[in-house]
Amino acid sequence: MKPLILIPFLIIFLGNFQTLSAEPEPEDKSSSKEGTTLYPPKGIGSESNTKQPPSNELQFKVTGMLKTDFAYANQSVLSFGFDNLVGPTVAKRQVQARDSEPRSGIYPTSSLLGAEILYGNKAKAIFEADFVDVTKSSVGAETKPRVRQMYFRYTPTSQIEFFLGRTWDLFAGVFPQSYNASAFMSASGNIGWQREQIGIWYKLGEFKIGSAIGTTGFHNDPNVRTNIERNTMPTVAIRIDWIPNANLLFTTSAIGTKLKVSDPKTDSSRDGLLLYPENSFNGNEIPFSTLIQKENQQKATLNSGGVSLGFVWKLGNFESRGEVSYGTNLTSITSSGIAPFQTTTYGEEFSNGRFGFLTGGYASDAKSDSKRKFESPKEATGFLSLNYDVSKQFGFGFHGGISKITNPEVLVGADFNSLTISRADTFQWTSNPRVMGSIRENLNYGIRMNYDPEDRIRFFLQTDVFRTYYKDVDRYSGLSSHISSFDPITQVGELRDPGSPSSRSSAVSESVMVRLGGLFRFDS
Repeated sequence: MKPLILIPFLIIFLGNFQTLSAEPEPEDKSSSKEGTTLYPPKGIGSESNTKQPPSNELQFKVTGMLKTDFAYANQSVLSFGFDNLVGPTVAKRQVQARDSEPRSGIYPTSSLLGAEILYGNKAKAIFEADFVDVTKSSVGAETKPRVRQMYFRYTPTSQIEFFLGRTWDLFAGVFPQSYNASAFMSASGNIGWQREQIGIWYKLGEFKIGSAIGTTGFHNDPNVRTNIERNTMPTVAIRIDWIPNANLLFTTSAIGTKLKVSDPKTDSSRDGLLLYPENSFNGNEIPFSTLIQKENQQKATLNSGGVSLGFVWKLGNFESRGEVSYGTNLTSITSSGIAPFQTTTYGEEFSNGRFGFLTGGYASDAKSDSKRKFESPKEATGFLSLNYDVSKQFGFGFHGGISKITNPEVLVGADFNSLTISRADTFQWTSNPRVMGSIRENLNYGIRMNYDPEDRIRFFLQTDVFRTYYKDVDRYSGLSSHISSFDPITQVGELRDPGSPSSRSSAVSESVMVRLGGLFRFDS
């Protein structure tokens, strides 16, 4: 498995993935790179390289690329909780026999198709779609188009730019270099993804200052956790770019919002009305107790947000980019992270904790406590990618990232008794953390290279290693794993055989993946 990562070193160094997406290419100055590169245009600039038409004239352009790649993994990898080779983000925990089997596929679905409409040098509209549906465990020919970008920008002066619509998140402005065009190493760095936003950029010397408000919903994760129309407070983001010269960018950003979470006793589809109304008459009920009951039925509000710091540096044929970020409930306000807020009860927390093996009256009372808790995992993440052009046609690069929950004690662990292990006849979705365990850490690293026989043709090879850590229930580790039950009052307990570790599903999973393919850019 490890030697597979060294494959690129045994081949002639191939080539550069892409220069900063906003910089013009000498051999193709007429082609706009915005929206058609394998990673978003978040480099040292964002101006179009094309010659602008008169201020009252419309200009239409076709943008996009056809991309097809063969993907192979030695065992199951996941895209946002689904078995999927197109946009892998993590290695799947081995809960079934089929999870350890190799898999492969050929995928043209991450191709892009779009259009740009320019109105002189004042306005520009961008429409862009790909064909990836990460809600499916197998992305096949039936995949439907997916909106990737749809926005316009207006530049009344050389210092001010307004942007409105769905485009790359203002937060976390640097993207790692990767041929995984659907996921961009989502759970190992690159917190920002796409968001509906209304914002403004202001240029002040070497600085660009941006601010935007946006939605709090998901675009890729099928398990939507908030009703964005009812979440009346938008995300509020600010970003500062420092560009001391044409080859260096430093950027920092912050984002925040307050998430509304419905109480489990209310129905969000009925505007918060009681899901299970109390029909019994209580003669002792007083207005004060009624008020308390109503307060208990209302929505909870959770703080969510984060900060990031990144850079892009180019020196001759060498380029590097990286970013670190930290935040709470980041997945709830972006679409590519591993730290969604969680809802648990005190009873569930006790049952899944170290002392869940306790029995008797005390344990029964604790396990039956249904008071709801909203947990907020905190996540730290970062990535680094390096790239070097050997020549106009050849080059190579390295990318790596890690994402880690800093307070894993709040995560939901997988109950040992719930692990399906070798049931190949029953498919197990990974969206249930009580079976899989919540992800507490994810690591991804790999090497990539490419060969460009023509200006618009590229062939590439990329290897990736995904190493993912899932959380288990605490009492199934150490000495606690030998205790079946214990009554602290009677001091009587029972032991159990915890089983051989080799026969149980591991909380650590590692997958090796190879991606081989090519693309044709057809920007007009």
